[in-house]
Amino acid sequence: MIKTIFFLFILFFIGNAKDSSLVLNPNKANILVLHSWHDILWDRLWGKGINNVLGEKYNLIRYDFDAMRQSEKELKRRAVYAWELAEKYHAVGIVFGDDQALKYAGPLFQGTKYPGVYLGVNFSPRKYLDYTKADNITGVLERPLYKTAIKKLFKIFSQRPKKVLFISDSPLGKEDITDVAKLFSKSKSTTIFKTKIDFKVANTWEKWQETILSANENGYDFIMVASRYVLRDKNGTYIEPEKHLLKWMTQNSEIPVFGFYEDGVSPEFHVGGWILNGIRHGEEAGKMMLSILQDGVHPSEINPLFYNYGEYIFSRTLLKKYKLELPKDIKESVEYIEDRHDLYDFEKYSFDRGDKEWTPSIIYDN
Repeated sequence: MIKTIFFLFILFFIGNAKDSSLVLNPNKANILVLHSWHDILWDRLWGKGINNVLGEKYNLIRYDFDAMRQSEKELKRRAVYAWELAEKYHAVGIVFGDDQALKYAGPLFQGTKYPGVYLGVNFSPRKYLDYTKADNITGVLERPLYKTAIKKLFKIFSQRPKKVLFISDSPLGKEDITDVAKLFSKSKSTTIFKTKIDFKVANTWEKWQETILSANENGYDFIMVASRYVLRDKNGTYIEPEKHLLKWMTQNSEIPVFGFYEDGVSPEFHVGGWILNGIRHGEEAGKMMLSILQDGVHPSEINPLFYNYGEYIFSRTLLKKYKLELPKDIKESVEYIEDRHDLYDFEKYSFDRGDKEWTPSIIYDN
């Protein structure tokens, strides 16, 4: 009898071990926050924005799809498991972070009792949802304005750059909705303010490294980074976009590296630029969810928000490294990443361990 009870206890413990790190405040309702990716800086940033708005009143239960490293079959399984989590924890709302979470989990939640808010979505939500059913879901569309960002970046230089490298890990697809596709629709080179910009695809880690190391001798004044999220080396090993790829670039590039998203800016990553703010992106989605849950606004009454607001964000450390002095008018409005947060510090934070420094209501439940 004792052996039987002990065996049942072990089975119970194993079955519930993956929830062991989840500590919920019983006085708060639960919101399920679905992340398309894993512990990358973009997720940390918008996650902090969500937490800034909702964390005081709600438990935020995080679940990662880890879509960069999983098979189609596994992503479908995780979508079903996301539904099970919502049921288990009696979620009052669902956040869909980025396209993959909406693609796989959105169809399961559309037309249900669960109000949903998406964010970071690049393509049209109609690509993922049936809008005859999805009146319970709205959100924030990610629409960076690359051409504007490039023009704004050029203003920091006392002498106009002559030649710029624009590097990406993948070619521009037919469905690309950003204005990058328009910039390079007719040619792999374009000109803005008499500066030549070359679009180059480096689809392996080795090719990426080779392109960066030869950029200076090929006459480029600086580098701009587009997509860097699906890069693998010759052995198929996934290259982490921030703590591996960007860190390597800053350590090895002879010329400055700039970008378009806050998840690239840090003293160890790239210098900055006219940047899409990740934290505020999350805050906009959080405000939508708050209107739904606190004010009783139905999601169908909230129009999707086109988020394309840029701002100057730079690393003070890297500006100094590359001897770049910002013009006075820009310096008055700039935010320095070192003053904003330190979520880029992957040595300090480890969400995979359930780090409680940021928010105690995170679950890594794969």
